[in-house]
Amino acid sequence: MKNWYLIIIFLMFAKCAFPQDVTFRASAPEVVEIGQQFRLIYTVNAKPENFSAQAVDGISVLAGPSTSQSSNVSIINGKVTQNFELRYTYIVQANKEGKFIIPSAEVVVDKKTYKSESIKIEVIKGGSTNNQTRNASTAAGLNQTEHAANTSQISNKDLYIKIFVTKTKVHQEEHLIATIKLFSKLNITRLDNAKLPSLKGFIAQDLEIPQLTSLNRERINDEIYLTGVLKKYILYPQKTGELTIEPFELDVYYQKPNNRTSRSMFDDFFGSVETEGRKVYSNSVKIKVDGLPANKPFNFSGAVGKLNMTASIDNSTVKTNDAINLKVKISGNGNLKYINPLKIEFPSDFDVYDPKVGDNIKYTEAGAFGNKSFEYLMIPRHAGDFTIPAFNFSYFDTESNKYKTQKAGPFNIKVTKSEGDTTITVSSSFTKEDLKFLGQDIRFIKTDSKLKKSNQFIFGSRMFYAFYIAGIVLFIIVFLFRRKKMKENANVMLVKNKKANKFARGRLKKASAYMKQEKSEAFYEELVKAMWGYLSNKLGITIASLSKDNARSEMLKKNVDEEYIDQIMNIIDRCEYARYSPVTEETKMDTLYKDAIKVISKLQQKLK
Repeated sequence: MKNWYLIIIFLMFAKCAFPQDVTFRASAPEVVEIGQQFRLIYTVNAKPENFSAQAVDGISVLAGPSTSQSSNVSIINGKVTQNFELRYTYIVQANKEGKFIIPSAEVVVDKKTYKSESIKIEVIKGGSTNNQTRNASTAAGLNQTEHAANTSQISNKDLYIKIFVTKTKVHQEEHLIATIKLFSKLNITRLDNAKLPSLKGFIAQDLEIPQLTSLNRERINDEIYLTGVLKKYILYPQKTGELTIEPFELDVYYQKPNNRTSRSMFDDFFGSVETEGRKVYSNSVKIKVDGLPANKPFNFSGAVGKLNMTASIDNSTVKTNDAINLKVKISGNGNLKYINPLKIEFPSDFDVYDPKVGDNIKYTEAGAFGNKSFEYLMIPRHAGDFTIPAFNFSYFDTESNKYKTQKAGPFNIKVTKSEGDTTITVSSSFTKEDLKFLGQDIRFIKTDSKLKKSNQFIFGSRMFYAFYIAGIVLFIIVFLFRRKKMKENANVMLVKNKKANKFARGRLKKASAYMKQEKSEAFYEELVKAMWGYLSNKLGITIASLSKDNARSEMLKKNVDEEYIDQIMNIIDRCEYARYSPVTEETKMDTLYKDAIKVISKLQQKLK
């Protein structure tokens, strides 16, 4: 008993501690037939002190108001929520055709008056066939079961699916909306085994629709149908001519009157129903697609709609090896998702990466709205003044049925030399110096010279010939060695090839020092210079002329495995991205350092 008291006290406290805003609503069908009974329901989330509703001419109250209430308390994450609902239900009947407005009802809660919204109801005659059948069966004295047997035959008008399109004639790549809708006079219990229509020749994008939990009442040719949207597409035709949207298929299960003879008074009173199903097919729809006009601009790539292009760069004054971003944004209404990157000419001294593509597109019944962007990352390798030439974006305007072209640029970029730039400058000139001989034309004769006898000379002796032959051999060896050295020194690229590994080790050692000091910017820059410098020396290509393409080409000529080529290019890319984006597992300094040592060791064996 103590527990029950505690619960009651807690609920009372919860009610007092968490008061709700009072809401008062009214609900009823939008369309009914003459003579049809329906419910008019008023709902309030508090206990009212008084309730009153007004009568409407042409609509009779058969019963009510009956009241029902529900209440629950929920505790989620320590938060107590109390829900209370009180319903006033009328059973009413429409007596004549027309459009009626049920005025607002009123309730009084805590001495404050609240009004519900007014409701619009349309009353129609209903199907003449149904009225005639009903009257005829009554006149003939048929009982309820016999009448059910006569009316249980389901026709295609009682249950069907239809495909609607917003346009039946469009241009190629111009959007249209296709809607698949269910119409029924029956009580639907289940939908199953949907087979979507064939959309050959179209690019299709689903449109968001509310989940079909209940059907809506809708007036169709003076009859009331329960309707619901099953599917909705935005379609972009990809080829010209006549395209067909094939039928949609669906298994529909519904309740129908039971034709068996009644065996009990309860069967007659409550009625008896059984479930039946059938496969329902929609109509097919033909779309005529016209080609775009023949006078296409040279740079047109299929963009269709009402579009606009903007372009910008984030920095026009940078240093070598610093990043520049060019962002191109196309916005508006059209086939945004299928627009390709624009053709832009970049300076040959820039390393340009594939564009980062992003989009923010919302699909509605009016088409695809939003924008699509292309962001190009550029890294200048040399100092100077550079220009990205103006570029164009062409599209077909569906409003004016004409091609339109928009222009962006040019963009001027000033690049200055950064500290520690390893660009190699080759001098094409040299200096000469005249040789001057100092001395005298006539030398004095020495008077203190000592003469030896001729028979004491070494000339002609065995020792003389031995020294003579040894001198000649030594001369030949020295001559050949010097000649080889002269050739090697004359070939600057060969010298660089031999010193490449030493150069790379020096750079890597410096990068290692930066890594220990946790100077990430200096580490990545030094590692990139080590990789590019190694390739420049090994491949015999100056830094000024070195690029990813010609480096790859030269390494393939030297039979370097593509695996090693991809590895060194990947390391360079990871270093570049690490300088301008957050560090990931692949761009950590120690990871890149180990990978660089490993790939240089492998390349050293291949590039000899």
